Amino acid sequence: MAVAFVSAATMLGSAWPVAPPTATAPRSQTPALRSWTAAGAAAEQQRSGGGVALLTGLVAAATLRRHRRAATQRNAGDEVRIDYKPEEWVKRVKMIEGERAVFDVTIPKPLGLIPANFPNRPGVGVAKINEGGNTDTLNRKVIVDGDEGMWVLEGDEVIAVNGENVEGKSLDVVGPLVKESEGDSVKLTLCRHYMAGPVKVVFLPSGKVATMKRGIEISKAAEVGVEDVSFSCKEGWCKACWHTDPMWGIVYRACSAASKKRPPPKNPRTIPMKWNNVVPLWLLNWRESTKWAKAKKAAREAKKAGATQ
Repeated sequence: MAVAFVSAATMLGSAWPVAPPTATAPRSQTPALRSWTAAGAAAEQQRSGGGVALLTGLVAAATLRRHRRAATQRNAGDEVRIDYKPEEWVKRVKMIEGERAVFDVTIPKPLGLIPANFPNRPGVGVAKINEGGNTDTLNRKVIVDGDEGMWVLEGDEVIAVNGENVEGKSLDVVGPLVKESEGDSVKLTLCRHYMAGPVKVVFLPSGKVATMKRGIEISKAAEVGVEDVSFSCKEGWCKACWHTDPMWGIVYRACSAASKKRPPPKNPRTIPMKWNNVVPLWLLNWRESTKWAKAKKAAREAKKAGATQ
């Protein structure tokens, strides 16, 4: 579900196209590509006599169950988070010219992502993140659970593997460096064009995550089962589908309801075109938005009362 809205051919936006690995990678690249995923690693070990495919599947299933349990726990009424600050995310990367951000991520093996050569320029990018894999788990820990560090987005360019520069190299070079690296994890240095490409959207309190193209309607999340966007009116004013961006306080309307009797509200309905995608876009549903607003007000009043004592 994580890449439901961005095809492999458009993961990186108009400036960063990525073709599906199966469509562009020659046979000589296929083993290197497979080794980045749990299924690929299991298949290679099975061919060599390891026979761990069943174990890999069980681990992946267990990971998915943990994600679902975590979402249920958040839904049950955890403490409301009130601090959504863009500057905290910008500090986690190094901004360089060309509206690019460079950062490191350390991911346990197998990485659980699909790499691909860029079709129109040198280099290797992240074409897909497998749900339940180690990269997906890292992302959820960072952008949903609030862990330190950075996360991976479809379209990121791999520019170093364990400190070895691979900028502009092909998958023939990058793949073996990942596959044959020592240890149980791999450190990737990634580069992201932060004003282009998709946006990672986090729906709260469900904790569901989707990679969405800029300009796409938020209601598309419901069409592919990522997030249930419900509403109970025909005019768009019931607020059941309203989602709040707690970072900037913008209220989005996720439904397309309209009536001749009453014009619908003018709330934005699409993922913003101008968004620094180093920062995830959190969207709180109406009930969570109300809890967030009350908690934020209480925090302000407590701070004010403390200052006057």
